[in-house]
Amino acid sequence: MRLWIICCILLASFQLHALELKEETHKLNGKDITYQYTSGRSYHVKFESEGISYQYLSGSSPSSWWGPFKYTAFEVYKNVYMVSWYEKGYGDHVTLLIDFNKNVLYGSALIVTKEKNIIHFHGATLK
Repeated sequence: MRLWIICCILLASFQLHALELKEETHKLNGKDITYQYTSGRSYHVKFESEGISYQYLSGSSPSSWWGPFKYTAFEVYKNVYMVSWYEKGYGDHVTLLIDFNKNVLYGSALIVTKEKNIIHFHGATLK
């Protein structure tokens, strides 16, 4: 009997956690942001229904646009978004945690080059 009660409590707990999961959102479509990482790299990003596009402002061609790449976003808290995309044709995987409440962003990426794979994991401030 005790085992059954424990199982019921665990099952209820798992169901509550599942209810906390957020559904994919498209609230970012139409927004654009500019940010600079602690590493010095800076980007301008546009969110559109076609996907995410960006300019690498501190790179060799700051006026060039990359994308659009299909992206997925979750609003994990009010005005806090988790965004992820894959750059097909390049092999890069990017994930951003954007906090509009505090004007900060955290980025994680696996950047694929011919020479090596680069791990990017930095914080940024929104401009």
